[in-house]
Amino acid sequence: MKNTFYAIAFLAVGMMSCEQKNQSETPVATTENTQDSTVVSDVHNSRNSVDWQGTYEGTLPCADCPGIKTTIVLNQDDSFTMKQEYLERESASDDKGNFVWSEDGGKIQLKLKDNEVYNFLVGENKLIMLDQDGNEVTGELAEQYILNKK
Repeated sequence: MKNTFYAIAFLAVGMMSCEQKNQSETPVATTENTQDSTVVSDVHNSRNSVDWQGTYEGTLPCADCPGIKTTIVLNQDDSFTMKQEYLERESASDDKGNFVWSEDGGKIQLKLKDNEVYNFLVGENKLIMLDQDGNEVTGELAEQYILNKK
């Protein structure tokens, strides 16, 4: 009787070890895609939700003149042109280049040829010029930092 018990226990342990071995050796079919893929955010932001391409105009504040008439054209290929005319002066500038989107897709940075940088918040039919720290200008002059889409 003891021998039968040991035989059954031995077979049970042996079967369990075989079963575990088979489980670890059983190939598992996977449907893993080995190609590189771009992560596409489904979060709505200015870059993917707003019709941002186009021409924006406005008069930005100027410390020593009545204002700077500014026209910016944003293109689908992330290029831009910018024309600035200082009012009551014989001074104007034309720039073109590429702009870069912020990680959150809400702001752009225009890089000019003289290494000058302009930051804008992209809104529905408007660009809001940001201060040097990337924050919106507040106070009574805040409305003067908005360029409206034509």
